[in-house]
Amino acid sequence: MANTRVFFSDLKSGRCSSFVEARLLRFWEARNIKRGGELMWVNMLFVDVNSTMMQASISASRLSRFQSKLAAGKMFSVSGFDVSRCAMNFRLSDSPLMFRFNDTTKFEELIEPVSPLPLECFRFRNQTELVGLANTNTQLPDIIGEITLVKSTVCDTPGEKNHVMATIRLDSDTTVTLSFFDAQAVAFHRKLEDMNGDPRVIVATSVNPKMVGAS
Repeated sequence: MANTRVFFSDLKSGRCSSFVEARLLRFWEARNIKRGGELMWVNMLFVDVNSTMMQASISASRLSRFQSKLAAGKMFSVSGFDVSRCAMNFRLSDSPLMFRFNDTTKFEELIEPVSPLPLECFRFRNQTELVGLANTNTQLPDIIGEITLVKSTVCDTPGEKNHVMATIRLDSDTTVTLSFFDAQAVAFHRKLEDMNGDPRVIVATSVNPKMVGAS
């Protein structure tokens, strides 16, 4: 393992031989729908001791080396990776950088990190900030609020298009509408069925703000 520990805020573009300690918040597959859903890479979102989040990715060709270790919530030491600027669209963190695993990357689970790592990290935005991001496709922020109304077309009929619209009251007493389609709609519908009692408060991560119709 490399000898020097650094933080996400220390990273610069290029190869990094130092190590970072971070918690894996979540990971998901990126597939090419134009090629029959071919797996391109796995995206990840990490948070370090300073509550700084950073995106990372593993290409499909290297995934077999690391896949068995991937688990949301676990802590890792990562070294020997490539740092580059992330895409300007659909960003999940405030950092302009991301890192990619390469053939020399070491990815080791931590039981006792040097410093305690946050269990979670969010980028909550209020209604005014969401309006500012609407239709830009630049940031995918998080929101927290109370569910006040739900409209659902989820049914058991195969082939039907599923859609759920949930009205969320934010802490400023303003409201936004969350829309879910297809598999996400079904998953959210079932989650609502499992939530007993009111009020029902949810955290929604990586939402894409849109302004629909009149302002």
